[in-house]
Amino acid sequence: MKKRRKEPMVTRIPNAAALTRCNAQVDRLDAGAGPGYIELRTGTQPAFGDDPASGVVLVTIALQDPAFGDAADQNPGARASMNGTPSANAGADGTASWFRAYDSDANPVQDGAITATGLGGEMEIDNPVINSGATVTITSWNVDELESA
Repeated sequence: MKKRRKEPMVTRIPNAAALTRCNAQVDRLDAGAGPGYIELRTGTQPAFGDDPASGVVLVTIALQDPAFGDAADQNPGARASMNGTPSANAGADGTASWFRAYDSDANPVQDGAITATGLGGEMEIDNPVINSGATVTITSWNVDELESA
């Protein structure tokens, strides 16, 4: 008798679950007494969000509180978009390649890739090549939740 090859399982969740999961993720940025914040960093993003942050912190940018609006249906999936276009002055020179987001109690919430505006990174900033003292603006940050993976 020939053995049947097992096909990989694909997880699928309903749209309502994608919306709930997306909102839960971005709401973690609002934990604590104040607004969450972002560190834009040089170097290679760690493999896991619990790994120590690597690279040089080029700039720390405070977010609005709340940081995101409610997730919207992307059919399929859900997307939450950052409120506002926060900015801050850089404290170091370098090229920003990744970010780590924290709640106001300094608990890590999410890491992701950075690109220049219009290039499709998880977070887009006005210019990833940063000079100390320059104003750095986050122009777009969307958090997506898929309905299947």
